[in-house]
Amino acid sequence: MQVLSSRTTSSLQHLPYEMMARIVVYLDVAEIFDLSLCCRQFQYLVREQSFCKAIITAKASYTLEAREAEQTGEFSRALRRVAKRHQALYQASPYVLGIVGLADSYVYIHGILCYIIESRPRRWLRILDLHGSSGCELVIDIPTLIREAVPRAAKNSKYKFRVLYHANGITSCLFSFVSAHRENWLLVFKAEEQQIVTKVQLESTAEIFVRNNKDYLYFGTHSWEDADGFKKWVLTGFRISDASWFPQKIHLTTLIGNDIGSTVCFEIIDDYFYGLSNQTDFEISQMSCTSHYHCFRFSLDNPDPKKIQTMGKYHSWRREHTEGPIDERWVFLKLERDQASGRLHIIESRKEWPARQSGHRRSYYFTKVVFDSDLEVSEEANTIGRPSVNRIGHLDKPAPPRIRDPKNVHQGDESSVAPSFTRRQTHLRSYEQGCGTFFDLVDDRSITSSNSRCLRLRTGYRKRSLKHIPFSFSGSVGGLNHDTSKVNEENGRPHQPNEISFWPPGQKPSNRSPFLDKIYEILNPPGYLGSVDASSDERSLVYTVSEDANGLKVLVYVSFDPAARLAGMLREECILGERVRDGYNPEARAGDITQHFGDYVAEVKGKQKIIGGYPPQALPFYSSDTPSAMHTIMPHPEGSKPWAWWKKAMYQDLVGNKFTFAR
Repeated sequence: MQVLSSRTTSSLQHLPYEMMARIVVYLDVAEIFDLSLCCRQFQYLVREQSFCKAIITAKASYTLEAREAEQTGEFSRALRRVAKRHQALYQASPYVLGIVGLADSYVYIHGILCYIIESRPRRWLRILDLHGSSGCELVIDIPTLIREAVPRAAKNSKYKFRVLYHANGITSCLFSFVSAHRENWLLVFKAEEQQIVTKVQLESTAEIFVRNNKDYLYFGTHSWEDADGFKKWVLTGFRISDASWFPQKIHLTTLIGNDIGSTVCFEIIDDYFYGLSNQTDFEISQMSCTSHYHCFRFSLDNPDPKKIQTMGKYHSWRREHTEGPIDERWVFLKLERDQASGRLHIIESRKEWPARQSGHRRSYYFTKVVFDSDLEVSEEANTIGRPSVNRIGHLDKPAPPRIRDPKNVHQGDESSVAPSFTRRQTHLRSYEQGCGTFFDLVDDRSITSSNSRCLRLRTGYRKRSLKHIPFSFSGSVGGLNHDTSKVNEENGRPHQPNEISFWPPGQKPSNRSPFLDKIYEILNPPGYLGSVDASSDERSLVYTVSEDANGLKVLVYVSFDPAARLAGMLREECILGERVRDGYNPEARAGDITQHFGDYVAEVKGKQKIIGGYPPQALPFYSSDTPSAMHTIMPHPEGSKPWAWWKKAMYQDLVGNKFTFAR
């Protein structure tokens, strides 16, 4: 066997940019990053700005990193950040872990954490930008805000206040109180400007939701009773620029389902409002065994029922009922933009019992959202704006079964995978299409001797099979324009078996690490044994664990973004996830944490370094600051009391509970 010297170079290292551009077109962002680590000559793949710009434009132009690079010109940093984020997610190896607050309730939307402290000693809403790594947060005094928005409710101390949505600096909240009768109000405000955008008394709050961008706001309730006796969704729109409500409401007579995130989904994307349902229609069908999505959209500036667009039957195909029964408890539904093309996709997770099989399987399905290009309203779209008519059966002949494209389904866990996690043990289920990874927050009691709750991250990653990479040099010279949609079906499945990873890694009882014990304590706060409520996006997750003697919940933050920071956090060595392939490896679970799988975990050295701008203080529990520490956002009207100000983030007072594993 010939041994190459350390100075030996391959012919690949001498290829010009144009040829390397043709090669990397068939790699994803993480694979390009891995290639750059092979040798020094390939560092330009993730360092040279013009080359990185071409890669970002072709493969990640619709990511947050790409938008920031357009402003700063740092495309190489954006490329490395996207690649590391994808790797951290599919390896179950987060960059930041910490306790970021204590709260009674919270919502986490687009990287913004909104959490409420109820009368300890004041009733405050706090808004913290976690994606922006902010060290300060907006604080809203809820009673003062209510006195300004709804003066007649000022003397009523018993009321309910919860956040519904936050986007583009605009916060929407539901305020309910009882006077002579119960009143419900939608309050919309800009805390940074100390401005109440609008307020409206609500007729119903049934399944209420809010969506907005910087120009328009829509809210909906599942409260309108149609002629058929079923409850339906009704939407109301608001134009922010001139503070005016649209005069006409939109009644969604054909949108079935009322469980947001499971059976229905609503989003504002670009200049359109989108609605989606995975439920069948109200018609009684005797012959059809096919299920379709119901997806529609309308322009934000013109919510006219006659101009609503609806996906056709061909593009909205969901499944055949002959594929087997579904466990509805595991279903989640969302709309997500492809990070490379910008095309909108429906992503749905289902737990199914495939036909002629005894076991079950969790799978993730992707469907392109396609509307008519000529913008003509189809017959289906017209039915959204008028009462539906039930028909008993129809005479259409059943269409032949559809063949599902393998690249549009990610087959996840099967019943043969052990240990299996029940729905009650799975507190978060999500999927990140950009890196082909599903991730869960699970209660894995199999690694504990006391059978106490043990929350861990669990991810499943599917890697493309090499024989399915379409090596066809059809792209332009030196460019990254390409079409990788064709797959040679004769070669079998287009992906390798799932690689399952757990984080943190398990430990041997005889060789425990004090630092890993600390990580488990942050994920599973001692004394907090109540319910778990989790939310996530493409780069992070936040969950609460309730409750202590005072009824407060702990807010735990996990980020896969290498640029994420928390002021005062401690730097530790990298801890990679415990990786197994398409299952669970009990031997790895029981192994030494510095030795399992050789490359998946770095040695815990206990060295700590403060990397934030604020030194930690010995203040283990939250306490209110005096008014002298407050900073009002803007001048308020003379004689009125300010209701919003900036304040140091609460997490800075929670010392020793924030770590970064950046490498």
